[in-house]
Amino acid sequence: MGMTPQVAVMFMAFLILVVVVMVGFTMAARFKHRELAHRERMAAIEKGVAVPGLGEGAGQNASLPPRTLLLRGLVWMFSGIAAVVALAGISALDTYQDPAWVRVDHANAARAAGASNAEIQQIMNDRHSGGPNPGIALLGFVPIGVGAAYLITWRAAKKEPA
Repeated sequence: MGMTPQVAVMFMAFLILVVVVMVGFTMAARFKHRELAHRERMAAIEKGVAVPGLGEGAGQNASLPPRTLLLRGLVWMFSGIAAVVALAGISALDTYQDPAWVRVDHANAARAAGASNAEIQQIMNDRHSGGPNPGIALLGFVPIGVGAAYLITWRAAKKEPA
């Protein structure tokens, strides 16, 4: 037994809401951290104290260590592979039964289009529809691409002289 389309839409909307809230909290925390660092630097400058890290490129993010790039790349890559497998499996195995009102609606539309009684009876007896489109599994290639980009960056950083 699969999810009805309404339940699937509600589930996806909830997931999107959760992700947006998590990203929002993360961005707010990062902003507060940077704001605090800025205030500390400004207070040190006003007092005339030497501030470490105010040299060339102080406002830029330091490059990530290669191990972090490798870890992020592997996490994104395998998350994408898992998403492709899960979404392909769901779309291949999930079927749902059309409710009676949907079959009646289809039968009435077929009758209005000039369908025969046998065709209308077949529409009424056909209770199962397919699951989600198998192409939905292609969404998993987005995190795979992000993971690949991290792994390429890790490889390039590994080859750079220290």
